[in-house]
Amino acid sequence: MATTLAMPLPTPTSKRPRLPLATASGLLALLSEPDPTLVQHALTKLLSVVDTLWHEIAEALPDLEAIAEGGTLGGGEDEDDDDNDNDIMVDAAPAEVVVFDQRTRQTAAALASRVFFHLEEPRQALRLALESGNEYFNVVKPPKEDEAYVERLVNAAIGEYVKKRRGEFDAAGIAAAGAAGEDKEEEEEELDMDKLQSVVHLMFERCYQDGQYGHALGVAFESMEKDKVAEILQRLLLATTTDGTNEAESNVVSILKYALQSAQTLITSKNFRVEALTLVASTLEQLVQAKNGDYSSNTTKEAACTLVLCRQILGDAVAVGKIITLLIDANGKKGEEGGGDDTSLLGLQLCFDIVDSGDEAFVAKVAECCSLEQVVVVDGSDLGSEETAADDNNNTPTRSKSTCDYYTNVQRVLTGGFTSELSLSFLYKNSNNDKLIMSNLKKALEERSMSRNSVLHNCAVTAHGYLTAGTTNDSFLRDNLDWMKKASNWAKFSATASMGVIHASHTTEAMTLLEPYLPPSAPEDDPNAEHPTVSATGGYAEGGSLYALGLIHGSHAGSSTTKRLEASTFLRNHLRNSHANEVISHGAALGVGLTSFGSADLDVVGELKELLYTDSAVAGEAASYAMGMVLVGSGAGNASSSAGEELAELVAELRNYSRETHHEKIIRGIAMCLALVNFGQEENADATIEEMRGDRDPIIRYGAMYGLALAYCGTGSNKAIRILLHTAVSDVSDDVRMAAVIGLAFVLHKTPERVPDLVRLLLESFNPHVRYASCMAVGIAMAGTGDSDSVALLEPMLTDMTDYVRQGALLGTSMIYMQQSDTCNNRKIKSFREKLANLVSDKHQTTLTKMGAILSTGLLDAGGRNCVISLGSRNGFTKMTSAAGLVLWLQHWHWYPLMHMFSLAVTPTCTIGLNKDFKYPKKFEVQCNSKPSAFAYPKKLEEKKEEIKKRVETVALSTTAKSKARLARKKAKEAESGEDSTESAMDVDKKEEEGESKKEEEKTEGMDIDGEGAKEEKPKKKREPEPTSFRISNPSRITKAQAEVCAFDLDQRYRPIRHAEKPYGVIMLTDSTPDEEEDLGAVKTPAAEEEADPPEPFQWTPPGHPDHPDTKVDEKDSGKGEGDEKPAADSTAAN
Repeated sequence: MATTLAMPLPTPTSKRPRLPLATASGLLALLSEPDPTLVQHALTKLLSVVDTLWHEIAEALPDLEAIAEGGTLGGGEDEDDDDNDNDIMVDAAPAEVVVFDQRTRQTAAALASRVFFHLEEPRQALRLALESGNEYFNVVKPPKEDEAYVERLVNAAIGEYVKKRRGEFDAAGIAAAGAAGEDKEEEEEELDMDKLQSVVHLMFERCYQDGQYGHALGVAFESMEKDKVAEILQRLLLATTTDGTNEAESNVVSILKYALQSAQTLITSKNFRVEALTLVASTLEQLVQAKNGDYSSNTTKEAACTLVLCRQILGDAVAVGKIITLLIDANGKKGEEGGGDDTSLLGLQLCFDIVDSGDEAFVAKVAECCSLEQVVVVDGSDLGSEETAADDNNNTPTRSKSTCDYYTNVQRVLTGGFTSELSLSFLYKNSNNDKLIMSNLKKALEERSMSRNSVLHNCAVTAHGYLTAGTTNDSFLRDNLDWMKKASNWAKFSATASMGVIHASHTTEAMTLLEPYLPPSAPEDDPNAEHPTVSATGGYAEGGSLYALGLIHGSHAGSSTTKRLEASTFLRNHLRNSHANEVISHGAALGVGLTSFGSADLDVVGELKELLYTDSAVAGEAASYAMGMVLVGSGAGNASSSAGEELAELVAELRNYSRETHHEKIIRGIAMCLALVNFGQEENADATIEEMRGDRDPIIRYGAMYGLALAYCGTGSNKAIRILLHTAVSDVSDDVRMAAVIGLAFVLHKTPERVPDLVRLLLESFNPHVRYASCMAVGIAMAGTGDSDSVALLEPMLTDMTDYVRQGALLGTSMIYMQQSDTCNNRKIKSFREKLANLVSDKHQTTLTKMGAILSTGLLDAGGRNCVISLGSRNGFTKMTSAAGLVLWLQHWHWYPLMHMFSLAVTPTCTIGLNKDFKYPKKFEVQCNSKPSAFAYPKKLEEKKEEIKKRVETVALSTTAKSKARLARKKAKEAESGEDSTESAMDVDKKEEEGESKKEEEKTEGMDIDGEGAKEEKPKKKREPEPTSFRISNPSRITKAQAEVCAFDLDQRYRPIRHAEKPYGVIMLTDSTPDEEEDLGAVKTPAAEEEADPPEPFQWTPPGHPDHPDTKVDEKDSGKGEGDEKPAADSTAAN
């Protein structure tokens, strides 16, 4: 047997000459000679010509493999075999046994390996190359002529090694990799794991020598070798310490950023990903700590940002809070030593990025760690001579006033609701909502008495909510109250709840806006007062208002924690006292779930559980959804969950209750609750999902599909995709198949271009539920991209024979066209808008198709054309609020009031630059390297003016007039001797004919004049070419696609703190000339924007005072009266 490749491989002593031979038949004949020396000579010569004559040598592959595998050492040393039964005889004579030494066997293995390489069978080539030894298979320094061969086999070795390592880590992954026959073949030709490992480890050494640490990390991540990851990172850090240059440090940070991204994409196991990212974070911490608090260099700042991102992925809020604290405290260290304001601004920028991820529980923990009472300053001696703010009686280090102001702003961002205020202010002031869309929609519904249809009327109100989501513009509803009053029962509930979508994040005025609709409650001044009795009937407006209150506070992850807690307390009070009315309980439960989103509060869950156990179908369903929102992402009930035992017991109770109750609505609510609980849990949720998948109840299996989609949301897991696709074509329930197909969009939302290819065949399925789900999956994945291929894929579905498939195609297409200009897809978007308008007014279309057209109208221009469906945050996180909101919105298939959950799924695409005082400089601009029309707002509709029909005068030809005149003259001559009366009549006729002829001449002249005027028209202006770039003001809408072609202008006064990032979202700015005057704008709420300006200063005087205006007027009037009497007397005397 050949020795293993564990030791470093020496370089070959000589290069193999390439002999120009025409044929290898002579050399092949020598292989059958009994003399081992001749065989060795033939093998050596064949090895030199194998690259050109491999097709001839391929015929002798069985002999070569026999020589490579069956010889024994000349010294007679026995290795693995106990006998010599495997020795191969070259000659058939039984009396003469030929054995080959190790070198001959290695040469034969090398020759056979190269033949298999040329036959494009790398696995067989690798198997023999491992037996050929280091002389023929040098991994570290291959000869130049063998580079392609070695490179290909090393790749094959890495692939096989990764496959085996993953098989050891997750046996289920390899079991489903191929067919049974292939598995048996692989078992028969098993590769030596030790030799494979040696090759891979030698490849690591080669990467160290070449400085390719990123490649080595990629292989270590894929093969899930924790020890190798630690070794590579240690070598990387050691190389940086040895070099010590800024360029080396920058290279290390870039490699660690690459490692962070690779760990998220290459590592399929969450448990190993956590271990790997912990090592990466430890390396980054060592790099940052080596600077001793000096954050002046861009490399150190980038390392700190990467460290925050890594710790956020790990869920380590304490570590994140510590880093932000260090960055803020660097403000006290003036000059280059600490970084000054730039470092503190970087801390604020990181706070905005953390809030953008949508994990409210994580944000709350970071805020707690960043409070002035919790943070600790490492060195407080360099704070400068500014005014300090601290308590001298305790040991807390002092901080400057400016540093304390930064801490105040940190809390304002994390828990004060400032990000919510930013979005609200932007959507309010920059709304591009087209009022005619709703006017035309209302008119189309009224023309054919379709407004009597409760479903279409409800959809129209919901579409209005989508159009004005977050803009606080409810003028259409106020102007059409009579039309709104047509809603009754649950439609009334939904119409009232739409106010929450319109005023999303407007927390300061929430109670004032909803006060007319809210149910009566006990006075706050009297704690002993009893809650008013709730009627068992009605309450649709009251329940809808409670739901709206939850939407206002829960639609945005960055809303004020204090305001949300107040709303949650108010809603819980109504929840406890409204069990008698299932409508009010329904609205209160949904509102509580939204205001306590992600909090995992046991008290809230306990109150919701009490409502669930009332066994009311409507109220129980809402309570289940609400519990899912409260426990979202907690993983309660899983074996490796960090949630408490009480939550685990609660989840077990929910599973049991789902088997006991007979209400399908409650079962569906519990199934979706379990799905939300497992958000982001990946393989930790496998046991729960498998149990749900195997349930006999299709509703539980329906929840399992959404649970799988949320557990692996954004991971691109092949295992999850395989299960979803298998279920989509095999389950007996249409709803389960539908949920499985839609789940693909969630799993692949970070690589959305894969979804259309996956569902292409499913769009041709005979099952209409699968076709509907395929349309929705493509729409969710490609939302806001305007992708022409995806639109073409859905286009045939717009004319499908099933109405709800057409509805899904309309919704999916409208999602793709969100925030697209009129030039999108060769201006086909304009025809799609016209199609939506025509479908609503078409009497031949079914209600479900019209419903899809109405909702699509709202989706297309959501949020005043400033919002888009987005499951990912700026830093690549999956937004918990958006994912949960979109899943709940999809449940409108079963329950229409859940249409309003769309408010959680949309994200404003605003870009706003802020200074350290959270005001936006109006002179800050972003350069967009694209034509303005590519990302412009769609053109608004123009109101059609009614044309007044005018009566067209009959045209008389001049020849007709002349002939009449001639006829009249002839008759006149013939009747000269006639009576006077006859003559007079003829004279009148003649005059009339002459008058008509004159009019005809005047008309002809007029026509000639008009013709001359037409020739003198002004020449048309030449259309100027559209510019190829333009500047975007601050703040403004910048979509994700537009951000790719935008760049910062670093020559202007205001520059971003992280200029390497794309101009998207909130951007903290530095001022290069702080001494100059600034033109700033303040972020205001809509209520503050509408306030009138204060009056100019004036002095008030009481009535009766000599300086009072009324007193002066009276005196003037009395004086005028006395003077007026004298002229009157004089005039009397004169008379």
